[in-house]
Amino acid sequence: MENLMATTLLEYFNELRNQNPFSWVKDSEITAVEPGHAEMTLQTNDTEYCNFRGDLHGAVCIGLADSVMGTACFTLGKSVSTIDLNGNYVKAVKGGTVLRGVANVEHNGKTTMVATARIYNELGELVHLARGTFFVLEEKSLPELPWRFIEEDNPDLV
Repeated sequence: MENLMATTLLEYFNELRNQNPFSWVKDSEITAVEPGHAEMTLQTNDTEYCNFRGDLHGAVCIGLADSVMGTACFTLGKSVSTIDLNGNYVKAVKGGTVLRGVANVEHNGKTTMVATARIYNELGELVHLARGTFFVLEEKSLPELPWRFIEEDNPDLV
């Protein structure tokens, strides 16, 4: 990847994400990363993301889940491709909602990884649950950067 100017791994993952040509990437941001964990937000709207009823299209939640789970896998230094993906829609979501995806790696194997994701609405209500199996394409070294800046009032954060 060229011209990455990140000072933390959180910035690094967002800079990589900004190079992705997938159209909804412009509306998303990685908000937290730790080894085996990632969080992301997606600002939806009522035109590009909705079905004819004004509810988010089902592909939105499953796409966000796939993306945040793949990012969680990458936090462990592995580039992956989705093998299997399933999700359960728990609650309908209207366009214009900011979604928050939270993913964790459940199995960190040499050739496959399994991750889970939870998608929440702005009220913190669970709207989608997902699980994915990912094929490990290659190991990728992460840059020698802190995960995030240390906050002055809490020096234990790294």
